[in-house]
Amino acid sequence: MANGRISDYLAEKWLGEIVTGHFIALHHDNPDVAGAYASEVFGGGYARQPIQFVLPNNRAIFNLTAIQWNGLPGVTVTHLALWDSLINGNYAASFELDIAVRVLPGRSLGYGPSVLAFSLD
Repeated sequence: MANGRISDYLAEKWLGEIVTGHFIALHHDNPDVAGAYASEVFGGGYARQPIQFVLPNNRAIFNLTAIQWNGLPGVTVTHLALWDSLINGNYAASFELDIAVRVLPGRSLGYGPSVLAFSLD
């Protein structure tokens, strides 16, 4: 079977739909496998953070501003996920971190601008 490829036009249109109006969440397991709610971090000062991306370019979007979670519970973060609401809502997409991040109780985790990317290959 041959592999297909979507057009640059459609890739950028789809990515453009998540540039604003989403929240990023921390997960301790793959939300597609473990269940999106079941794998999300909870406790301490954790809350989903609003995220805004730059406009799509070359089939990718990057976070526009820094993102910070403070006062986290002790956890190993393996995935980040996009949600359409601060609480509950719909799981939209996720990606696995290259290296899992161990966070000690009460500590923070953050990413600077242009560090997080979603792309359609």
